[in-house]
Amino acid sequence: MGEERERIDELEAEAVVHLARIEVLEGDVVIRDAKIADLAKEVDGLVKSKEHAAVIEQAKGVIMHSTQCGPDAAFAVLVAASQRENVKLFLVAQRIAAAQDRQPPKSN
Repeated sequence: MGEERERIDELEAEAVVHLARIEVLEGDVVIRDAKIADLAKEVDGLVKSKEHAAVIEQAKGVIMHSTQCGPDAAFAVLVAASQRENVKLFLVAQRIAAAQDRQPPKSN
């Protein structure tokens, strides 16, 4: 009976150690899940940023073509319109790009 009690005590002690380890691992999982969520948000932001950059570049091209100016001046036009209309620069660029898409091609 004494040996059985010792074995039970040993198993209980091992169980306490294993439970403590499980708690640590659970904490690590929570931290990793939070990091993964943060990285996913960052990736989404980068994708949107890239998409926005393409639209802004397209709008700059439209402005450069129509006003015969350089890229910096075209961007300044976008910034000024954004500030004047109190809307995000991307939305101004999106409207310009969309308007250009609706224009019939010019014949030479």
